[in-house]
This record gives sequence, C-alpha cells and structure tokens, in this order.
Amino acid sequence: MGPRLVFSAGEVPKIPAARLASIANEREPLLFWVHTGRAELQIGDRVRSLTVGAAVWVPAGIAYSIQVDPGAVAFPIPMPAADLPPTLNRIIDFEIPAAWQDWLVHQFAHNLGFLRGGTAVGAGLLELVAGAHSHDADASVSYAPPKLPRSAEALEIARTLLRTPADDTDLAQFARQLKIGVRTLQRRFTEETGLPFVRWRTTARIAAATVYLDAGREIGWTGMQVGFATPAGFTRAFREHTGMTPSDYARAHRRSTPIQENETLAQGVALLSEEGAQSDSAPAPPTIPATGTWARVNDFHVVIWIYRGSARVTFGDRTWNLRRGDAMWLPAGVRNSVEIGEGSLLLPLGSQPGASPVNAPPPRVLHFAREAEAYLLHTVVANYTHLRPEIHDPAQIARQVRSIAAVRPSAGRQTDPIERMLAALRGDPKDSRTLSDWSARLGVDKNMLHKRFVAATGQSYPHWRAQLRMTLARAHLEEGLSAGETARRLGYAHASGFTKVFVATHGMSPRDYQRRGWRGATEGLIDS
Repeated sequence: MGPRLVFSAGEVPKIPAARLASIANEREPLLFWVHTGRAELQIGDRVRSLTVGAAVWVPAGIAYSIQVDPGAVAFPIPMPAADLPPTLNRIIDFEIPAAWQDWLVHQFAHNLGFLRGGTAVGAGLLELVAGAHSHDADASVSYAPPKLPRSAEALEIARTLLRTPADDTDLAQFARQLKIGVRTLQRRFTEETGLPFVRWRTTARIAAATVYLDAGREIGWTGMQVGFATPAGFTRAFREHTGMTPSDYARAHRRSTPIQENETLAQGVALLSEEGAQSDSAPAPPTIPATGTWARVNDFHVVIWIYRGSARVTFGDRTWNLRRGDAMWLPAGVRNSVEIGEGSLLLPLGSQPGASPVNAPPPRVLHFAREAEAYLLHTVVANYTHLRPEIHDPAQIARQVRSIAAVRPSAGRQTDPIERMLAALRGDPKDSRTLSDWSARLGVDKNMLHKRFVAATGQSYPHWRAQLRMTLARAHLEEGLSAGETARRLGYAHASGFTKVFVATHGMSPRDYQRRGWRGATEGLIDS
C-alpha cells in the first residue's frame, strides 16, 4: 500500500488570483515567467499581457508590479547579477521553450537558499534572453506576432490571417470550410497559442500594424489595412497591446530604409512568425544537477515535496526514498538531510513553528496526485515570494499534512525533560552543559536520558548540539556576521576552533561560504 493521498479526486483547491505591488530589485535582475494561465506585468505606463511560456527580463533597479489571473501560476525569479553582458541591461520580452521549464523551477528553488551549491545564470539562458525581442526602458520596439498553433486546421487559419489581417471571417465560418467543430478550433487556439481565437487575431493585426507604421505608412490607412473599422477602435486596441498610441509608436519607430515596392508587409509578418515557430535554434537547458540540503536541525516543522524525479531523505537514524508526487512531514528538532537526484526537483510547501519533535507527529510520507501540481507550485510561490493572493495562509498545506500525520500528544508533555533540554539549547546555543550535568539537573538517570534523547531526535546529545550550532552558523554568516562573532555567539572559545569544525562539516571555510552568496531569506522559514 502506497503513501496516503493528500487531496482526493476533485478536492484540489482552486488557485486564486495573486498580485505583487510595485517593487524594484535594487541589485538583481528579475526573470518573470508565466508557467500556467495568464498574468500582467506593469512597468511604468505599459502593461504586458503574458500567457503560457511568456517571460520578461527586468534589469535591476526598475520598478514593476504583477497581477496573476485565477488559475494561473507565474514565477518571479531573481537572477544572479554578476558577469551579465551589457545586452541584458534592458527590458527583454521572450518565450521560454518547453525544455527550459524544469530548469527555471530549479533556478527558483535554488534561490530560496536551502540547497547546496551556488546559483548562476546558465550560458544557454543568457543566449536565449539576449537573442530575444527587446527594448529599452524608455522606448518600445516592434510588437512581436503571436505564436502559431501546431494543429493543421488551426495553423492554416493562422497563416491566412497573418497574410491578410483584415480578413473578417469568423471562427464558425472557418470551421465549416475546414469541416471541423468550432469548439475544437477554439480549444486548439487556446491550448496551442495561449490565446483565444479572437485575441489571437487582434494580436496578429497589431503586429502587422507595427510593420506598416515602421515603414512610415499613415495611421488611418494602417488601421483599415489590418482590419479595424474605425480609427478609435484601432487606437484602443493598439494601446492595449503596445502600451502607446499609434501616433506615439510611429514617432518612435520610423524606418530609416524605405520599403521596396514589391515587399508585402503583412507577408513579412507572417514569415517572421513562421520562422519563430519553426526555429530549432533555441539552446538546450543545462542538466539539473544532483544536489541536496545541508544537514541541519530545523527550527520549524517542514513539508517538502518532490515535483520531479526522486530524493533520499535522512531523518535522525532512518532513511526514506521519495518519488515524484511524494511529500514528507519533517518535525522540528531532529537532524535531517536530503539528497536529490540528477534532473530532480524538490520544493518546500510550508512550515509550522516548533522547536522539538517531542509533541509533534512523527515523520511520514504522503502523496499528491498530478492534478495538484499547479496548485502546489502556486503555494510555493505564494509562501516564499511577495507574489501572493490578497488573503493568504502560508501554513495551510503544512497544517493539512500535519493533520493527516498527527498523533494526539499526551497531556503534561510540556515538562518532558528532553523538551526542556532542547528549549534551553535553542535559547542559548553557548550552553556548555554535558549530559551528566543535565542528568543531575533534571533528576533523570544518565543512561535513561541518553536513550530518550536519541529516541526523540535520532542523535546523541553531543552530535545534536553540534548540528544545531552549524545550522545557526550558516544563518549568522548569511546575515553578514564575521566568523569571530559567529563563533562567540555559538559558544566556541576561539574562532579557529569554530572554523575547523565548519570546514569539516561543509568542506569550505566560513569566508568561502559567504563568498558563494547563499541566501538567508528563507533559512528561518524552510530549513533551520
């Protein structure tokens, strides 16, 4: 019998709308990517409407705001700022190839700070971004044509409308001509391009209009040529899609080379769109490396989830092998570590306050069905970024998982001797009392105290205290404290002694750890 299912069929919650008020990344560029559904990204006066696979690169220091539709999932991913080429010092709109999606989720997870290893922008991603359609922060450029559908009937319609954007044939007429159901056509456009048919056609018309305006054609003529009945309708649609009026656009985008007499502008738009759809030149993503977490003693009960691949979890003196869809409840206070296989993705779903495992449910493996993946991705983004619903409970999943794993605690456990020891050490990690000292203090036989401590935490008392100190050491170093100050706070007599233990645990000095730039923003929430 497999792990218990968290959500039964039909019980997966609906994904609510989410928003992020105006914010600017002062030091790091942002890669904003729509994974599912639709979102809007506003920079200045321009609002970008983004659908599945669309992404925007936002350089550091530029303020933006985000609105995500109900049912949609979008990732705001801070990117390492070091060694970026000058071509990335501007706003860039581009598409994320399907092969890159898991790698971007890996990049997002790594930025949370709970995995070993540094983060870097892969060369392939830089190539993908730098080669895309872009514009400076103070001026827009030509509007890209919409993505082409893949299925034969929908593709034939799309090519027709790109060649003759003024064609006003509705979808029902096209369906009759091609002997296919109108609902089938509508579904194919939406699923294959991310846009309903009507919006796809409007987007194609605006793309054609920008080519005419780039060539210096008159605005009124352009609007009629691409299928708008009135100048007001053309202006309204153009502003909605590009963020400016046709006249403002025309002033900013005059073509220096005149169009040749025999060049059909709308056909040029169609060709551009088809070349983009057929291109196989997108670089391949890097392989997601095998990684893992530092061994640690959590200050929170944590729920982890395997989104892709597999992982091996060590909790105390036991080990579990997890596969895609599995989740695990990890009580606070016990040494744990996770090894994640190559190509695999582990994400934290949430946490609850808790200092020890004495009153907590034991570790347990549960399972989420594939139907819950989008909702769980939304939960991760909402819990660990500022992009979240207006009313959001970050502990909702953790509480639900805990309720499944729960064992009702016995009355009177607040005075448990192990609980007192753990609380004292967390309150003062400099506490140097030995197990013998605690035995005398608590009036409990030393051998009995040792057995109960190992049963509760999975480790002996000296090993648990050393692991707690290393967990706190990482947090202090990430906050910018020196090795000497960190050593003092944790009770080491000399900084050299602390450094020796740190190197033995992490394979690097405290200074090297700080230089690698691990983030501490989520250390207290996820894993310490």
